[in-house]
Amino acid sequence: MPATTTVGVIGCGQVSHMYLPILGRMPGVEVAAVADVDQERAAQVAKKYDVPQATDPRTLLERSDIEVVVNLTPIAVHVEVSKAALTADKHLWSEKPLAPTLEQARELLAEADQRGLAVGCAPDTLLGSGFQAARAALADGAVGTPLSATGLMFRGAMGRASFYTEGATPILDMAPYYFSALVNLFGPAVRVSGAAHTLRAGEEPTRPPAGAAIATAAVVEFANGLLANTALVWGTDHPREVPVLTVYGSDGELAAPNPNNFGDPAYVRRYGEDWKEVPDSRQPAELPHNLRGLGVGELAAAVRAGRKPRAGGDIACHVVDLITGLVRSAQTGERVELTTTCTPAPPLSVEERAALLGQGERS
Repeated sequence: MPATTTVGVIGCGQVSHMYLPILGRMPGVEVAAVADVDQERAAQVAKKYDVPQATDPRTLLERSDIEVVVNLTPIAVHVEVSKAALTADKHLWSEKPLAPTLEQARELLAEADQRGLAVGCAPDTLLGSGFQAARAALADGAVGTPLSATGLMFRGAMGRASFYTEGATPILDMAPYYFSALVNLFGPAVRVSGAAHTLRAGEEPTRPPAGAAIATAAVVEFANGLLANTALVWGTDHPREVPVLTVYGSDGELAAPNPNNFGDPAYVRRYGEDWKEVPDSRQPAELPHNLRGLGVGELAAAVRAGRKPRAGGDIACHVVDLITGLVRSAQTGERVELTTTCTPAPPLSVEERAALLGQGERS
């Protein structure tokens, strides 16, 4: 049994119910408290997941024994809560995006660096077996030399105005899955160009005759010379997300799994041949479909080992640079040069993932 890291969760909304079941099963993590501005909601969550304390965010941050704060609050208050956690000398895991603006993302990382603290950020879906096996297959030359990629996401049309539909919020919420995946596959990007249709505050997101009410498309140029096309569109009649993440190489193509899931299988084929499932990409049946919280356990292990977390703050900041650069390009009609970079971490092995999840230690 590895040493444990004491964790506090701030934000007891819907996302907390995705994280807490996995945080509760990981031998390297102990959830000591949950907090929310709604005390009753925090108490309900604490009771459901057998967490010792339900409290308010300030009281949680005052606890000297809590080493890592997991920020599951809405996008609008991510920065406020994350900064408070860092100021309280806590390592930070944040739901995506790290911040709504690049300036704020940079400030958070600067604060963490000054204090010697680690920062990790969703999506941790990329630590799952599906994407990690796809990444390993690409590195092993499964499609020859990578040439380009396509990332597409289609979601159902949204029928009412809310904080979520305003401006770039939908893009900030969903683009991190696809951009983080591409950055982990190809390394840092250098510029982006694109177009976007976003909504003003209070504007109804009804689907117009000409197309979707919320949509964005981009061309991403990477430092290694590769190009990727992406499009995120809200407007289908399909009840679930339709994902596409495909890498094209000199010898074949790789169909990576939905970056919003953990263990969907990946597929690969040489041109002119049939598709084959990538070995070890399908998640073991004994694991829950959703493993959100895996990144928190990996961050805790990284802190104990004195290294950077795999879903690190530098990648999250670079993704914010990409997303906000895309929005700026859509507004100005010009290609936008990115001002950040990052270094994708080594892949997470099957054995490391099993150890983080306590596989083999539980009946």
